[in-house]
Amino acid sequence: MQEIDAQSIKVSIIVPVYNAEKYLKQCVESLLSQTYRNVEIILVDDGSPDECPQLCNAYASKDKRVRVIHKENGGLSSARETGIQNANGNYIVVVDSDDWLEPNTVSDCLSIALIDNADCVMFGYVREYPQKSISSPLFDFNFSYELPASEEKIHRRVVGLIGNELRNPQQIDSLSSVCMKLYRSDIARKGKIISERIVGTSEDTIFNLYALDGCKVSYINKCFYHYRKSNAQSITTQHKPDLAEKWDVMYDVMQEYIDGSGRKDEYRTPFLNRVACGMIGLGLNEIGSSESMHKKSRHLKEILDKPLYREAFLQFDTSYCDAKWKLFFLLCKKRWTFLLAVLLQIMNYLRPRLAN
Repeated sequence: MQEIDAQSIKVSIIVPVYNAEKYLKQCVESLLSQTYRNVEIILVDDGSPDECPQLCNAYASKDKRVRVIHKENGGLSSARETGIQNANGNYIVVVDSDDWLEPNTVSDCLSIALIDNADCVMFGYVREYPQKSISSPLFDFNFSYELPASEEKIHRRVVGLIGNELRNPQQIDSLSSVCMKLYRSDIARKGKIISERIVGTSEDTIFNLYALDGCKVSYINKCFYHYRKSNAQSITTQHKPDLAEKWDVMYDVMQEYIDGSGRKDEYRTPFLNRVACGMIGLGLNEIGSSESMHKKSRHLKEILDKPLYREAFLQFDTSYCDAKWKLFFLLCKKRWTFLLAVLLQIMNYLRPRLAN
């Protein structure tokens, strides 16, 4: 790795903090233990009702690299935006407060950024379950993409999957996370911040749609980020009755961006594929409710009857998919929603058991 002048380049690590007192210590200490020392750690207390505000203040009193911003509760996106706006670093990393980093994350990623002159360096992650850790690399190899390859391989994929990528439709959002990336600061500030309270769990996709436009991206094939899957309070683990409506807003935002980007024809198929693949997440969310199978089936039909979903499934190419996904997408296309609900119930039952 290239030697880095620790006095010349600062990296800001932004941590939105809310209801994470059980996990905050592991998160912050992993940041304080970075082998690259010229970091500022910005803890954004988003009006947390637990002991997190006091814990944040205690860290700031012990280490001058820690800054604390206390604000009224506004949600995850609001806290991230506050951190990005107040960052002094040349580069920015975002870490959720129940997750943690490997000690050499900043050092290795910053070296790659300097060697490749990259605007963004991506890396893999580890899914941390109570009894098991599963490494999840984003790709199988290191790379550094110049433009326009970066636009096709990364930015287009943030929009949606095409061709052979459809073998794994459940990975529709594998590149979308704001975490698992080191951004140049001006690139991070290009990201469009829309609250998860408006677009559901897809605020990261919107952010990177804007941030990574015209961006040179490198990837280091190491799983630096530890993503905790056992936090029952995480916003990604709870049933969201209005998720489909929020994703309608998200799709409207994406279409508006695509229409104004000069890529309307180029990005139409990946966008429609995103809508089709997104039905996996929407379906599992609906199955996670406490309603009867009949009501779940009816909710699924209401989603699939929308014109955008009809168009998405009519054009979707299942030839790359294995048998289980062929069946899933066929049931969506035909809108056989009771059978779809049964299939989703089985998938939902198997998910945690396959992880343990």
